[in-house]
Amino acid sequence: MVVAEGEMSFHLFTDPALDETGQAERLLADAEVTHRTLRAHGSVPLGDVLIAGSATLTALTHLIVSLRRQFKRGILVDALGSDGLVVKADGSVPRGLVIIRTPDGQIEVREAEGIGQAIAGAIGGRAQDQQASPSGPSA
Repeated sequence: MVVAEGEMSFHLFTDPALDETGQAERLLADAEVTHRTLRAHGSVPLGDVLIAGSATLTALTHLIVSLRRQFKRGILVDALGSDGLVVKADGSVPRGLVIIRTPDGQIEVREAEGIGQAIAGAIGGRAQDQQASPSGPSA
């Protein structure tokens, strides 16, 4: 999937048995976020559905805030990888809580206002880490 300028890629895992997939697809359609729904082969549990897409920080923040209200479980946002954010409802996270994993650790966010700022910080930190790492073989 091509990511437009000013957007970031995301991978949202949902559980269709809990109607998370339907809820997420409705929210994405309402926000006019480009996405594609796929069966998440090899995921645990095997029933998960993967929604891959790209969105601006504002749209992605709005999506996570909406998921936080809609889902029966808390939200885990993994900003550790280099291929975008991974977003997933997690039964070990209390409902209404968003945990954002960053290269520096974890950030717990309970208020909607803090989610965008925490994601922006996580992405900014990841970009700085990638720029600081060597990009080729050392001499």
